[in-house]
Amino acid sequence: MERLSTSTGLPVSTMSQAVVDGLRSFDARRIVVATAYADDVNNRLRAFLTAQGFEVMALQGFGLFGFGEPGSKSEADIIALGSKVCAEGPGAQGLLISCGGLRTLGVAKPLEERHGIPVVASTQAAFWAALRLVGESGRVVGRGRLLEQSTAAPVH
Repeated sequence: MERLSTSTGLPVSTMSQAVVDGLRSFDARRIVVATAYADDVNNRLRAFLTAQGFEVMALQGFGLFGFGEPGSKSEADIIALGSKVCAEGPGAQGLLISCGGLRTLGVAKPLEERHGIPVVASTQAAFWAALRLVGESGRVVGRGRLLEQSTAAPVH
């Protein structure tokens, strides 16, 4: 990211960095993870998150492979999987929902209300990070704690 920023003269982020920054914004180190992915990708995600300093207490995916398949999962499906990993990781400080193709806009708030921990979803985190990179807060009310934060300064 530093090389890209230096060569373009622009601030940059990635979806992966955005979810890491989102989780860190809540000081959530012990996390549970729900994904669209199959085990091979989930194993790589676990290794990435562990390398970033997170303790992954539970991780489960829908086992999807094909492009566009994540869009077939409903908000109810995502909430059910999120709730399942929350039950498997009592004491977690945050829930990550990983996959930019999952339709997660309406899932953070109900999951947060049900489980009492912040939810960071890939798409919302990328949106939040992008707005912050241009000096905006990224604040959107009613879509979960991450988007309700009002800090305008970029994390990186």
